[in-house]
Amino acid sequence: MAKTGCRRFYAAALAAGLAAFPAGAQFPPEEETDREYAIDLVQLSYDRDWLDVWGAKERGVRLAMGSLNVRQWYIGQDVKFAADFASRLRLDYRYDRREGLEPLWEERQRNEFELEGRVWRRLWLGLRADPAFWKREADGGFSARWRRDPERYVGVGYTALDFDNNYSFERSNYDEGYEEIYRTPPRRYEAAAAWVWPFGLRVSGEGFVRAPSAKFYRYYYGQQTDWARRFAENHGAWLVRQAIPPHWEIYYGGETDGWAETRRFTAPPGPPATPDEEYDARLTLALHTLGVYWQPPGRHRLRGGVGRRAETRAFRYPDAPAQSRDYDKVEVTYHLLWRLRTWRELYLETGYLGERIRTGRTDVANGYRERAAWYENRAPIALEYKFGPTYAFRLSSGVDLDRRDWGQYLIYDKAFVHLIACF
Repeated sequence: MAKTGCRRFYAAALAAGLAAFPAGAQFPPEEETDREYAIDLVQLSYDRDWLDVWGAKERGVRLAMGSLNVRQWYIGQDVKFAADFASRLRLDYRYDRREGLEPLWEERQRNEFELEGRVWRRLWLGLRADPAFWKREADGGFSARWRRDPERYVGVGYTALDFDNNYSFERSNYDEGYEEIYRTPPRRYEAAAAWVWPFGLRVSGEGFVRAPSAKFYRYYYGQQTDWARRFAENHGAWLVRQAIPPHWEIYYGGETDGWAETRRFTAPPGPPATPDEEYDARLTLALHTLGVYWQPPGRHRLRGGVGRRAETRAFRYPDAPAQSRDYDKVEVTYHLLWRLRTWRELYLETGYLGERIRTGRTDVANGYRERAAWYENRAPIALEYKFGPTYAFRLSSGVDLDRRDWGQYLIYDKAFVHLIACF
């Protein structure tokens, strides 16, 4: 995710976990997901009430954890802190950790510090640092924001990714057996904005472009042939929410991510290269969500929505065309849920949640294409308790409504936990 502070309002609405991919990481493999993956993500997303609390507060903690399939769990943790000094200095700290299966999700954690100074009226200039255990993986950057409050701002940013990489390799005596030197350093250009109007319309958006970078890998002892990589990415997301007094709210969210990677061998010495080690790869992921909330007087609430998640991958092997392949997956989810306040601040929510999945694989060399489609249906059940206006705990599970799943209702395979505390 572009590191411009825009997480304060809307990042969780896009299922979280969209942090920028590490600059030197390998192109990710295809997902290891099951048929219920998309509806699991719907249950893992934060509710509208939680998004409002997180966006309105500058200090808080939240957790989303749940089952993605029979082998893996998703865990997302976020911490943020902000403090102002003498009305002209501001410190922001943001921590996030993601463990999941989205194309660029890996087990990782980020600690980002930002020191801002107000130079004129509402104009703030900032210096950011994202340290890492390996110094070569640390990021640093600058930002400029015109900010009225946490929900009204416009900002731009510049990030030098892995800025200490070359220095670390060139001056270290630690013999790792290889060297990674950037010939074209990775740089990211970012923009973000959010605004709220008195009549209830909220609009927010962000985007970044990471210019193509080139990295050269040199191996000291001939255990692998030297090679080079080029990598680039872009990301855009935006959210529109309309609160229609007194009880309606409509929202739309959109996001598009794209990655590109090229790997080429650059030195003839050493063992012969295997054909599948040189490739060109492209990946795109597009998410779109449309939803509505209805809060009538009393203890009830009704919410529904439709989402579409489309992923495409293309791998091209110049020296081995037979190994080239394409992959696409489209998941459409839909839900209608009813919530009731049962006792004090204890809420029960249930209803219907379903999805349609379509996948396709292509053998480029032989022109062979395989396609499959199926449906999934679930009755989610959730209990939520609000300890206060900004503290809440939510536990949910579900019952499969598909015939093939009858008699296999394993709660631990459909368990989801949320926790939030803001100050």
